[in-house]
Amino acid sequence: MDHSVYQFLLRVFAVVLGAAVGSFLNVCIYRWPADLSINKPRRSFCPACKQPIPLYHNLPLMSWILLRGRCANCGAKIAFRYFAVELITALLFLIIWQSFAWQMAIAYWIFVSLLIVGTFIDLEHFIIPDRVTIGGIFAGVLCSAAVPALM
Repeated sequence: MDHSVYQFLLRVFAVVLGAAVGSFLNVCIYRWPADLSINKPRRSFCPACKQPIPLYHNLPLMSWILLRGRCANCGAKIAFRYFAVELITALLFLIIWQSFAWQMAIAYWIFVSLLIVGTFIDLEHFIIPDRVTIGGIFAGVLCSAAVPALM
C-alpha cells in the first residue's frame, strides 16, 4: 500500500475514533452532573422524550446534521453542544495524531477527553466532578508509567 494512502487512512481513523469518543463524552457530560449511570441505560436516549436512540440515528456528527438537530422520535431540539463536542474531539484527535508518536497520541487523547468533559460540564453546571479530576490523576499516573516519554 502506498505510504500516503496509509497515512490518509490513519488520519481518517483518528477523526472517526475522535467523533465516536466525542459521542461517549456527551454521555458523560449529560449524565454525570445528573448523577446518572453511564452504563444504564446502555443506549443513548433523547433528553426530552427519553426514548432510546436507534443505532442508525446515533452516528457521530452525521446524525445531528441529517436530523437537523432534532430528535427523530419527538422532534425536540437536540442541543448544538452534542455536535460541537463530537467535532472538537474529532479535530483534536486528528491534530494530536499528526503531532505525536502513537504512544504519546493515545495518552494525549485520554488527557484531552478528560479536559473536554470537565470543560463542558463546568460551562453548564459550574462544577468539575471528582470522576474527571480524580480519574485524570489516575490516568496521568498510568500513562506516565506506560509512556515514559510523557515525562
